[in-house]
Amino acid sequence: MRVLELDAGNSRLKWRLLDKGQITSHGFLANSEDWQCELPGLLDQIGQVDSARASIVSGDDRFALLSAVVNKHFNVPLLKAEVKEQCRGVRIAYSGLGVDRWLALLAAHHVVGHKGTERSNIIVVSCGTAITIDLLSGSGNHLGGYIAPGVGLMKRMLHSKTAQLPMVEADALTIRPGTSSTECINNGILAMAVAMINAQQAQYKTAGRKECPVYLTGGDATLIQPYIQGECYHYPSLVMDGLALAFDEEGQGNTVI
Repeated sequence: MRVLELDAGNSRLKWRLLDKGQITSHGFLANSEDWQCELPGLLDQIGQVDSARASIVSGDDRFALLSAVVNKHFNVPLLKAEVKEQCRGVRIAYSGLGVDRWLALLAAHHVVGHKGTERSNIIVVSCGTAITIDLLSGSGNHLGGYIAPGVGLMKRMLHSKTAQLPMVEADALTIRPGTSSTECINNGILAMAVAMINAQQAQYKTAGRKECPVYLTGGDATLIQPYIQGECYHYPSLVMDGLALAFDEEGQGNTVI
């Protein structure tokens, strides 16, 4: 069984191919690219698939485009992930939760369950265009979360809404106080993101445990991870791993990387 998985986020279309449950290839297209032109060539390289499924937060028009291209190319429907109130032991806190956040919760809960240790409260953080933080109890109850601008978006907002502050492209190297306007912006924005995560980790420790593990995903995860004070894990494919779990009721072939 060859399965094409797609994660259409706010900045990129990420894809991977599963063959008999194993990841054989993966990559991405930027949202700024013309998908209608680029996708057919990409799908040619992938080869025929037996099924295709997607997580999409970049709008219905994007899904319609993806669905049409995939169906024309492979003659299979593109299945769209939909949030369920209860799935895989995870119960969401409210309706309207983003599908990408839900899938990441499913995957993180699955990872904890396969570690062979007592379940603890965990924090699932996506560090992309937006920073999302979701709190999950050891019993699988979603306790709510936060949505804030991501590191890059905060830089662009600060530059666009002020008269003299520069646009900072480079990644911050520290969260120490800066000694130039560029460093103050860079370090300050990273420090804000890190502080928000560390505050939640300190608050939601499970009784009797020292840590409340953080599971990071998203493009800025490696930028943020060194400054998380407690137990922290980086899972780049958390959303797609959740996608596999959401569609595979038997739990086969759901390798979390």
